[in-house]
Amino acid sequence: MAVQSVAVLGLGTMGAAMAQRLVDAGLDVRVWNRSPEKAEPFGDRAAATAAEAVEGADVVLTMLFDADSVRSVADDVLPAMHEGAIWMQSSTTGPDAAEEFAKRAADAGVHFLDAPVLGTKAPAEQGKLTALVAGDDADVDAVQPVLDAISVKTVRLGAPPKASALKIAANAWIATVTAGIGQSLTLADKLGVDPADLLTALEGSAVDTPYLQMKGKAILGRDFTPSFEVTGLLKDVRLAAQTQGVDSTLLDALTALYANAADSGHGDEDVSAVWHAFQR
Repeated sequence: MAVQSVAVLGLGTMGAAMAQRLVDAGLDVRVWNRSPEKAEPFGDRAAATAAEAVEGADVVLTMLFDADSVRSVADDVLPAMHEGAIWMQSSTTGPDAAEEFAKRAADAGVHFLDAPVLGTKAPAEQGKLTALVAGDDADVDAVQPVLDAISVKTVRLGAPPKASALKIAANAWIATVTAGIGQSLTLADKLGVDPADLLTALEGSAVDTPYLQMKGKAILGRDFTPSFEVTGLLKDVRLAAQTQGVDSTLLDALTALYANAADSGHGDEDVSAVWHAFQR
């Protein structure tokens, strides 16, 4: 199947950027968002309902907050998708939900790709995400025009829910390192050291990363403009903590830290706002 038309459901930070990349790539794009004002920048590409958006679409890309959001939308759109269309499910829902969605797609005569992405706002706007994709190779090949528009790297992972499983593992790492940055900057400050000197000392070392420098400088500047919101990462850490056979000590601590940041009014800020949880 040569993909010509794509419906994007969910126009949050990531979904809107991905939809714009698809438009810029010359694909026939329809969009829908539960809050209509987020679809307004797309003009007549915006559909009034999710079901209307997916009519005739070769690929339906869902980029919603959580599994419950996807379930609600799936109830509306699966009956409206044409037989053989591909559901590219890119929301971070965890592996159990991905298995559920794969079965629902099969029951509806729709092809399914478990396809979350790694990256935040800037990579999404630049088309530099990493796509994690699990599903039939022919379906992955068919959505290559979509992948080319939104990503610079595709990791093929066999059958669902392996992509969603890997996404949870990756986001647990993001939660760990981001909290660690906030903790170490706080420690430096409480020990009477300029926190900026921590970043200088680590720069160029084996443990330095662009992420450390970027998030560390954002924290020092108290710039918590969201690239990935605290509430989203908190949701993902909670999913990770449900994994059978894994000691959840660290995940439980991370859950408490991100929940503290969210509960104290920083849920809509960038994940680096976990720094606030250490300011007691």
